[in-house]
Amino acid sequence: MDGFSQTQFLDSLQSIIAKNNQDTLHAKALLNMGINLERSDINRSILSYWTVLKMKDDPAFDKFKTNAAIRLAGSYSATGKIDSVDYYFDLTESFIASYPEDQKLAYNLYNGKGIHFNRVGRFEDALIQYENALELDHQVIGLDNIAGLYLNLSNVYKQMDNQKSYFDATYKALEIFEKTQNKTGLAFIYNSLGTAHYHMKNYEEAEKYLLKSMEYRKLLGDKRGEAMVYGNLGNVFMDMKEHERAKEYLSLALEINESLGLKEMVGVQLYNLGKNYLEMENYELAIAHFQRSRIVLQEAGANTFEAKILADLGKAQKMLEQEEDAYFSLKSATETAEMQKKYSEAITAFKNLKEYYQDQGKFEEALKAQTKEYAYRDSIGIGVLQAQLRELESKYALDLKENEISLLIAEKELDKVELAQRKANQNLILAIFFFLILLAGILVNKYRVVGRTKRLLEVEKLRNSIARDLHDDLGSTLSSIHILSQMALQKEDKTNKVLFSKINSQTANMMDKLSDIVWSIHPNNDNLEQLLNKMQEFAAEILEPKGITYQFEMAEGAAHIKLDLEKRRNLFLIFKEALNNAAKYAESKHLDIKLSIDGNKLALLIKDDGKGFDPAQNKKGNGLFNMQQRASMMGGNMTIESFPQMGTSILLTAPVA
Repeated sequence: MDGFSQTQFLDSLQSIIAKNNQDTLHAKALLNMGINLERSDINRSILSYWTVLKMKDDPAFDKFKTNAAIRLAGSYSATGKIDSVDYYFDLTESFIASYPEDQKLAYNLYNGKGIHFNRVGRFEDALIQYENALELDHQVIGLDNIAGLYLNLSNVYKQMDNQKSYFDATYKALEIFEKTQNKTGLAFIYNSLGTAHYHMKNYEEAEKYLLKSMEYRKLLGDKRGEAMVYGNLGNVFMDMKEHERAKEYLSLALEINESLGLKEMVGVQLYNLGKNYLEMENYELAIAHFQRSRIVLQEAGANTFEAKILADLGKAQKMLEQEEDAYFSLKSATETAEMQKKYSEAITAFKNLKEYYQDQGKFEEALKAQTKEYAYRDSIGIGVLQAQLRELESKYALDLKENEISLLIAEKELDKVELAQRKANQNLILAIFFFLILLAGILVNKYRVVGRTKRLLEVEKLRNSIARDLHDDLGSTLSSIHILSQMALQKEDKTNKVLFSKINSQTANMMDKLSDIVWSIHPNNDNLEQLLNKMQEFAAEILEPKGITYQFEMAEGAAHIKLDLEKRRNLFLIFKEALNNAAKYAESKHLDIKLSIDGNKLALLIKDDGKGFDPAQNKKGNGLFNMQQRASMMGGNMTIESFPQMGTSILLTAPVA
């Protein structure tokens, strides 16, 4: 229903209500008015439900009163009036007891309770309610409502960090909503897909899906939905370091939620604004927003964000050297995350606590916190790997199915030939011979596809396994050695201090190199877009602390080009060495970085305005020899032009394939 037709619908309901006939048509109009106002004017919506409940005691009104009580419970849950929620759900159950065979009433109650339990962090109870609803007769409930249940289930699985079930439920909902062309359902699905891409750091895709959801929200006059999408867009731009734009979207979300009286969502957007301020290094405003967010969410009875808020609050307090408050917040964050089984939040909480202990010189405690951090990383990583393997296996199955279809088509064609040439034995023999050749070709092709798919699957498994083992086992060990060497450096033994200092320096260097290796072999990073993101992150990390400005220019379409593992690694290491040299030795104020694509060749230009050098007298210095070797390994070449006091330019050209 678009905005214009919705206005007409509300006008027709209002005309029925204005007659005040106190009949079942009047009750139905009031109920529908409340449902349609829930997402734009929740106070008027609640008033409509109250009016239904106050209508005369008559069995003819019981079903309308039951639905009104369910919707009231949901509205009070959304606005943080938790005491009223239980009252109206209990009232609903007393109505439903009189109509045990009415599956639509049962569906409304199960779904309403599921939404409420998810909101207050009772995830297992929410799953039970949704599963009860899915056991009802789907034909009675209706396809759109079944899709809505899958969508609500996906929200619970998302909160529980169950990625496999989350995606399964989301795509089940999408399949139904696309079939029924339900605009409200599609708006929710596109929002869900946008947030999924956001968590996978596919920001361009995330923005595309969220804006598509926003189109539907505005068309439907769905203010609550608009606020939700604005909040998600704010998070996307926060991750992209566009903090002013993020602040704009998050403030819009906060304003709408405040106008609608949705306490939980007000608390969520206050937290998001606080996180944005934290990343902007405005720690006072960050702390103020985190503290206000905690108060609002506690009033709303929503505790699912508590660990996340405490972890970031502790980080901000640490930056302002509020050591006692920081420790209390960070410690509480880890305890809350573990108690609620919020594994993603536990990773952040233990990571922040580890950094706090390291700054305090408490390295034994830092080591324990790191052990916990890596344990939770492992539990999340396995789920992601399983989802990836499932996707690969589905592609494998699809290839087999396509070959089976080809075989069936060939058999059908053969039947036609046999029927047409039944009287001619010679032609029949030729047809059979032709079919056997065709069948042999199909079978050979089939086994070739199966073999290739199996090899691809095995390579993907191997690359995932290596990346995970390097990150979790070797990375954890190096980090532990690094912390232990810091502990040893605190002791007074001067003889050992020099050795431990070397260990500390070398393990830090190894950890940095290991991070690059893990990144380069992970299959998720096979396209150039991921490499460019990493290059930009490294540029910011190495240049910004030294006050060196830079411009990163990328050719259109470059992001979608694929490089093999070796070329991708060599390109990044050349880039890294060039930026390190510029930052350490060039004394430059500005760098221009440009990546262009011409046909099958890429060109990387890095130009600084520093003091320059004489290449003829510095051939083996600053890693230039290694850079030249890496360019050769890529099948390309590298040109270095530099003159004293006139800056340096490095141009790498290499084939893409």
